[in-house]
Amino acid sequence: MKGVLSSLFAASFVVALLSGCGSGNNKGNQPNSGIDKANVQIKDDTLKGFMLAGVYFVQGYGGADKFESKLKSLINQDRSQSPFLTLLDSAYHKTMVFPFGRSAGEKVDSRNTLSNWFQIANQHDFFLFLNNLKDSGFQAHYEACRKVLDANGGKNANISSINLQTNNLPEGSDILLKFVKDNYDKFSPAGIKAWNIGLYVYIVNLGYSAEYIDPINAKSLVIEQLKTAQEKYNDWSTYFSDFMLGREFSGVEKSQNEVYKAAIKGMLSGHYSMYTYMPM
Repeated sequence: MKGVLSSLFAASFVVALLSGCGSGNNKGNQPNSGIDKANVQIKDDTLKGFMLAGVYFVQGYGGADKFESKLKSLINQDRSQSPFLTLLDSAYHKTMVFPFGRSAGEKVDSRNTLSNWFQIANQHDFFLFLNNLKDSGFQAHYEACRKVLDANGGKNANISSINLQTNNLPEGSDILLKFVKDNYDKFSPAGIKAWNIGLYVYIVNLGYSAEYIDPINAKSLVIEQLKTAQEKYNDWSTYFSDFMLGREFSGVEKSQNEVYKAAIKGMLSGHYSMYTYMPM
């Protein structure tokens, strides 16, 4: 699999783009369109953990349609004659579990990405960044804004009357207060925890490629995040809704928001969507 890293994030963020090639013409592994998704579920917690950051990988392939084409290609190339869901699970493992490789070039790319966009210059920085995301991250700032907003009328609050310094909010938080107010009823009770989680899993993947963490410990960290996600969210739709709200709250490249929303919408539906077979 070939991987290329390209910046999609502005300010302090970047998205690693993953491009793949390959095609197959084996018609024997075409899926059974009669599968009843309501009665069929796949249990694969390792894969599910990596799916928490799935939108990054889907975007890396160029969006939901191209990602689906990649899945079809992998399934068609498989000669095992296994059931469709087994093939789909295998294809998702190949595209979402450690999609950034550890070749010499990929290692350099991942280290440069972590350094240039996340100020992670070594293994020590890597774990500090992850701990910050787990313990506070953007969620803590959201909760502070939400608390101040609720104390001043919630979605009816007058932002201009709120003194940021008195409320221990950093300069510029009026923009964030307005965003929370404008989207007041869209946040789940978990706030933007999904954004912290998704970014965490993405960074773990980059750290694996950069050789800052071995695969066993990397998977362990991802599974920990899955447990947190399952405590906070009942379904993928709510999780990725909070993820997008978190992305917008953090100020990441606004021009890409609609692209991300389209990718999420596409990857959560369709016959080749593992998200429909693997509930949160």
